[in-house]
Amino acid sequence: MFKIRNTFSPISCTMLQTKTHILPLIKFFAILVFFFISTPATAHVEKGTMPDPVAEMEYRILLELEPDNLEVRIRLGLVLYRSGKFDETASEFDHVLKKDPENIEALIGLARVNIKLLNYPQAITLLKEALPIGPDDMHIYYYLGQALEMQGDLSGAEEIYNSGLSREISSQNEHSAEERQVVVEALKKLQGNKEKTLGQN
Repeated sequence: MFKIRNTFSPISCTMLQTKTHILPLIKFFAILVFFFISTPATAHVEKGTMPDPVAEMEYRILLELEPDNLEVRIRLGLVLYRSGKFDETASEFDHVLKKDPENIEALIGLARVNIKLLNYPQAITLLKEALPIGPDDMHIYYYLGQALEMQGDLSGAEEIYNSGLSREISSQNEHSAEERQVVVEALKKLQGNKEKTLGQN
């Protein structure tokens, strides 16, 4: 009678366990390399190089391994925002702010969620918190002005836009001129609407 050979010897079992532990690590480091060579995260919601569903999946995998990686949470929040998953977006930015209350990207990101949900007072509160932290960030002035406009405070919005435009452009920020132009356009539009309203009266 032939004996069936036991293919799962102690050595093969050890190799199988090692493989089981190493493969997730290899996958993690591969994703991590991709993550760090991609575009830096900002709460300004620019689209990255990956399709959003792929990015969402990869960021969730990273967070399973590193739940306190705030940079990854911000990136996931941005992907969720673009996908219209605003409750999940808010949850990610809230998590970041619990760990780092002065995280400017999370403050701006959460403010944008509140603007989308028409919760302008909360958006204004968050952006006013962000302003002293990033006084040269034109996005704060833009979104704060937008929230004030939508709430009906046109004078306050105009003041915020002008305040932002009075800041000097940082030569270290290659996007600062473009960001400033967005505020310029918002101010022009606001002033045009005010003139039109006065003309009708």
